[in-house]
Amino acid sequence: MLPYLLVSRSAEYETRLRALLGDRLAVVPGEFLTFGPEAVVSRVNDVPRIAMLGPVLNYEETRGLVDALTAKHPNLGLIVVREQRSDLEDWVDELSLHAVLNPDATDETTVGLLDRLALWLVAHGHAESHDFDVPAAVEVEDAPFIDAAVADEVVVDSDLAAELAASDEVEPEAPMWEFPPLEAGAPTEAIAVVAPKGGQGKTTIAINLATGLAEVAPNSVVLVDADLQFGDITATLALQPDKTIVDAVADAAIDELVLKTTLTRHEDGFFVVASAPSPELGDQVAPAALADLISRLRSTFRFVVIDTTPGLGEHTLVTLEHVTDAVFVTNMGVPSLRATRTEFELLTKLGLMPGNRHIVLNQVDKHSGLTIKDVENIIGAPVDIEVPKSSAVLLASNRGVPLIHDDVRDPAAKAIRSIVLRIAPEAFPKRSKIQRRRRSNEPE
Repeated sequence: MLPYLLVSRSAEYETRLRALLGDRLAVVPGEFLTFGPEAVVSRVNDVPRIAMLGPVLNYEETRGLVDALTAKHPNLGLIVVREQRSDLEDWVDELSLHAVLNPDATDETTVGLLDRLALWLVAHGHAESHDFDVPAAVEVEDAPFIDAAVADEVVVDSDLAAELAASDEVEPEAPMWEFPPLEAGAPTEAIAVVAPKGGQGKTTIAINLATGLAEVAPNSVVLVDADLQFGDITATLALQPDKTIVDAVADAAIDELVLKTTLTRHEDGFFVVASAPSPELGDQVAPAALADLISRLRSTFRFVVIDTTPGLGEHTLVTLEHVTDAVFVTNMGVPSLRATRTEFELLTKLGLMPGNRHIVLNQVDKHSGLTIKDVENIIGAPVDIEVPKSSAVLLASNRGVPLIHDDVRDPAAKAIRSIVLRIAPEAFPKRSKIQRRRRSNEPE
């Protein structure tokens, strides 16, 4: 049995507690709270006797953990690890806690608090003495298990037994969203968005494709920014990710729940794997690691959209090996069209052309000097979707809003919607989902 549980976002505090408690301590990283307190509780396989919550947890997270943990383990001793602030009294009054411990308390104070709480739990029939290896000679008092001798480091609550008897149980709050489970045998699709050069509008297509697919599979679409050196999906969507693709391919992310903590959620119902924070870190992501990431995401999400690095480097080639569809994006410039043809010829020769190919001619301009027939002759294949040149694309990007949800009447938005329908024919737009959204930083 592991009698002690720590839920914390502080690696430093975890290291310190491990030094004090050794193998008797179980730890669940606070990052799992992204998915709600139940995600934390589900990872507690044993029956802990004392749980320490914090540091670096806010009030709502702590309240959710207290409710969820006590619902499953009603005799659990609870300590919040938090520095003394002006609102600390509210925490003590509103949460069913045994004590609040300052994270800077000395090791002696910390161990002393844990020992006294263990004795109190044993004395009140909530635990067995052997759970903590408590010496039999220690005398247990009937008074609350802590006195005020270390008030600078420990804040004492009143006797919890009486409080619990008088309090009403609070149901844990349901998360606002959750990852829907894939049905057994349900097909999953991975779509690579590819361009021979930069500046073709590849990222715009990838973002709007994920947005449209999320309308039919909410919270079951993930957009991977695999442009490992200069990916800018999170900047385009005004997201601030805590984790990136570097974390998503790390050894710890083999665990599905850990992998999910590396994702950043967009309010339109899809998730993003952010690009590497620097070109140097991006170079550390091996092609095989990217391939494994795509496979693992496909086991969890209905749709996986990958925005690739321009050209046909190793990472793009390995991506094309692991997808069901490829969206090839080019524009009406002759160099880009010829590069697209070269890509097609090389992929066909290597046997890497995905079974479902979609050719998107982006930024179509009738004044370019080329006709669609000219374009098809140059690339050696028919064009599937023509996306007209539009200033709405830049405006949506500057607002941090996907185009198909920003200006639904724009011809470019309608054309991009056609790409979504080629992947998921059921993705017809619904007025309630595609109305323009005003960002908090936009003027009223």
